[in-house]
Amino acid sequence: MKRILLLFLLLFSFMLHGQDFYPSQKKFDKTRIQYQKFVWKFFTSQNFEVYYFGKNEALARSTIQILEAEFPRITDILGYSPFNKIKLFVYPSHQDWIQSNTGISLDNAEEAKAENFAKFKVEIAFQNNTSEYKKELVREVTKVYVNDMLFGGSIKDALQNSLLLSVPEWFSEGIAAYMAEGDSPEMNQFMYQVVVNNRVRKPNLAQGKESIWLGHSIWAYLVKTYGKQPVSNILNLTRIIRNEQSSISSTIKKPFSKFLREWFEYYLNQSKQEEVNTVALNGLKNLTSVDMLNDQILGDFKISPDGKWLAYVLGESGKFQVNLMNLSNQRSQSIFQTGLKDSERISTDRGPLLSWGKSNALSILYSAEGNSYLQTYSALTANKFSLRVESKKKLIDLNCLDFEIASNGQRMLVRALRNGQVDVGIYDLRRNRYTAVTQDANDEIEAHWWNNGNDVAYITEKYVDSTWKPTTSKEDIYSLYHWKADEPSNPNRIFAHRGYIHNLRQVSDSVWTFLSEETSGTNLISLRWADTTFYQNAARSGPWRSVEWAKDQIVVRQNDMLTQMISTYPVGYVLSAGQSRWYPQITETPQTDLSIQGTKDSVDKPLMRRADQRRARIELRQQSQRLRKDPGKLLGPVDYQNSFVVNKSEGNFMVDPIRGLGYSFEVKMNDLLENHLVRTGIFVTSNLRNADLWAEYGYLANKVDWFVRFDRKVLDQENESFSQKVRFNRIEVKGVYPFNLFSKLSFTGSFSSNRAIDQFSLTTPENLATYAGAKLEYTFDNTVHLDENLRTGFRMNLSAEYQTGLALPQNFSRIRLDMRRYLKLTNSFILAARLSASNALGSAAPQTMLGGVDNWLFIQRESRNKENPMGTAGIAQRDVFMSDVASPLRGFNVNKLSGQSHILLNLELRVPLKSLMGPDFSKSRFMNSFQFAGFTDIGSAWTGSNPFARTNGFNTNTYGGNTNPFLATVTDFRNPFLVGYGLGARAYLLGYFIKLDYAFGMDNKEIKAPVTYLSFGYDF
Repeated sequence: MKRILLLFLLLFSFMLHGQDFYPSQKKFDKTRIQYQKFVWKFFTSQNFEVYYFGKNEALARSTIQILEAEFPRITDILGYSPFNKIKLFVYPSHQDWIQSNTGISLDNAEEAKAENFAKFKVEIAFQNNTSEYKKELVREVTKVYVNDMLFGGSIKDALQNSLLLSVPEWFSEGIAAYMAEGDSPEMNQFMYQVVVNNRVRKPNLAQGKESIWLGHSIWAYLVKTYGKQPVSNILNLTRIIRNEQSSISSTIKKPFSKFLREWFEYYLNQSKQEEVNTVALNGLKNLTSVDMLNDQILGDFKISPDGKWLAYVLGESGKFQVNLMNLSNQRSQSIFQTGLKDSERISTDRGPLLSWGKSNALSILYSAEGNSYLQTYSALTANKFSLRVESKKKLIDLNCLDFEIASNGQRMLVRALRNGQVDVGIYDLRRNRYTAVTQDANDEIEAHWWNNGNDVAYITEKYVDSTWKPTTSKEDIYSLYHWKADEPSNPNRIFAHRGYIHNLRQVSDSVWTFLSEETSGTNLISLRWADTTFYQNAARSGPWRSVEWAKDQIVVRQNDMLTQMISTYPVGYVLSAGQSRWYPQITETPQTDLSIQGTKDSVDKPLMRRADQRRARIELRQQSQRLRKDPGKLLGPVDYQNSFVVNKSEGNFMVDPIRGLGYSFEVKMNDLLENHLVRTGIFVTSNLRNADLWAEYGYLANKVDWFVRFDRKVLDQENESFSQKVRFNRIEVKGVYPFNLFSKLSFTGSFSSNRAIDQFSLTTPENLATYAGAKLEYTFDNTVHLDENLRTGFRMNLSAEYQTGLALPQNFSRIRLDMRRYLKLTNSFILAARLSASNALGSAAPQTMLGGVDNWLFIQRESRNKENPMGTAGIAQRDVFMSDVASPLRGFNVNKLSGQSHILLNLELRVPLKSLMGPDFSKSRFMNSFQFAGFTDIGSAWTGSNPFARTNGFNTNTYGGNTNPFLATVTDFRNPFLVGYGLGARAYLLGYFIKLDYAFGMDNKEIKAPVTYLSFGYDF
């Protein structure tokens, strides 16, 4: 019967929470903050489901139209036919996206990425404009399809490929970049720079942005040289032979090394051609720079009206700061900071926006806590840095992409995403009123004041031509329009061009400039209003991304290989480079068929009751049937339903410090948005008499997260004269209030019962203790996951707990502290340090057991004649499940010391083998995860005021008593601290992260015999 019950629980139970005996294994749960209530709906088409919230229906419609239009091209080049629809969750801004709970239950960004790939799920925030947003959509969809091509299929195939196939970053990320951007100018400029400077790294050794650009160039060159057909052949062959280089060689019938030489020569010839056609500028002065490999960016930058000050934005993984530089001496000072680093979601946000007003008054527009704010500073003079905040204004319902303060400081021109579409408008700061300049489905790229703030010049995708042939495409045509306040309904088109134009700047009353992107790079174009003629400057402006004009210099943001910088050139040098006539081009190309249109089918009311949900499911099924008959039809919007999916399920062997080796089976369930988390689980030992059962539900949709949890633990033990069963039950309710992504405060109310039952004598009354308790807990965690068992940053947990007895007049209070610091010394050495401490007071104060390591496979417990949680005769105490185990303390057995207080310091130097041998030395997960470690552990546990007190539980022993007529109390003055040190190795093997440690222990200045530890699970 027990075996049947065990099998049933293994099949139908869910996730086992990490054994809470080991505080070192405590999971630091992640935090997301919701500043608004999201009510989701979705559209569905033949190949995609697009989810949106609020007033973003237009954004969702345009998203699904873009995807369906791009779907034939993507699948044709990849040679892939998906069996599942991709679910896309669309957010109007990065600030809205970071409020999502998706991936919160997973340990790191890599796990979240793999989970999204497996579930065919994509989360994406709107970019600066529709053109960039479209590229990002194609990139993310391609990643999902390529991952399914390489690792998907049946469960057997997926498992086999995940173990045996490992493709480098340039291969998978490069094809996604090529599909999204094609032969992009930014990639070409990077390749021109690295080949000219002979800085081309082997693709397999490249990481981050470098690997993406190298991979992008390889795929672009392959398609140019051999056509599109080899792409699908290479991808499918890689899945079969599990080697990307051999796949390319076999497909193009050429050694991979020769292919790379030809690839290098191609870009070298292209770079030489650019050198012939452009003029290198002298007088370059670098103002500031960042390293793109470290996820750093230079955001918006603006020159003050007097040309003396430069304001610019520095960003790193979602954290931004605004610096102000005096251009006369190049001294910078940070004046504003916002955002937090989010290692789980690398920010594509540009950060705060900048604009200078009259008299050198700087304004910063930024987002925080789900709102937009405009902060304005006092006017600056050229000689004195005296900056103070003059005003801070909250902007209601305004998702700004760009803004520009008017000369009078009372209005600002904004380009904003409103109701799901990008439009230009004028915002009156005095009346908090928005007036639309454009209000159509066309995307506006940028907008600027003209004619002293009375008119507006803006670049848009709108193109109207009565003679236009319906068989040709208007895609990628951008137009410059002039909007006049006295004729708001009749803007005048200045010119149109097929090709991306941006960075419109007014140099003088008669000359404006803008940047035009070509395949090889960026060109600087000037527009003369006297005769509406265009001239292309011959300066080598290919890597320029943005330009600002000062009185005697031009300030440029550009890329120099993997460095992004803001630099200046003398205006005279730019003008003397020469120029030639430039003509806007509108070349006819075949039209892409957007075979998808919206319908009026919708469900307007929220699906609250079961009957409503049933009707919605029936309607959705009917719509799906209609969709199969009419593939080009768009269905929806339909209200999102909280359908639960299994997020993760796995079985693992675990070692309980009291009950020994056992097996746990675990699963996580959640809805698609992970607002609802359901967890439950089982742990059983080999005798099937010791077990854990638990269940937890979490509701995370609001700012305050709520959890309800139930635990049941059973310990069955016996010796020659006694048999006892201990049952522990606890139910708790917890509320978590996050301050930001890194820190939070939680409050827990709980009810616990400890029951000890004599199994030899049924007449012996059970020993029962019940407790009602409360716990206040503060957590801080800004660590960043680097690799398996490796991270950087700082994390801390501080808790205060009070439990009062209900069945018996007993109580206790306990304070715990756990601090960890991970420091990356070099690429090969990471120092991990941990300080843990606890103190318990009261008549029922539990003890902490010190010694051993977590999940010690061949666990050894210290036999002691003093009262401790595990007992003196092999029978544990009734409240044993309320005790902690302080570990690791290597060189000693588990429960070497115990007491109501403890302190433990751990130091580890971790050396990953991959960092010593190079990132490409092996594709084996075992070798890539292999690490060496040197460690030192120092700790003590005691009962009393301190470990050095004259009388405490550590050095005071009582002998005799009871039937012995003699009673003696002996105090042994000895060093209360235990020290362990040694070496170890770690690696991922057979589905487990295995640790092997060889340690010496020092007790009272005596070196003990070495102890070997074989354990599994990550270090602290």
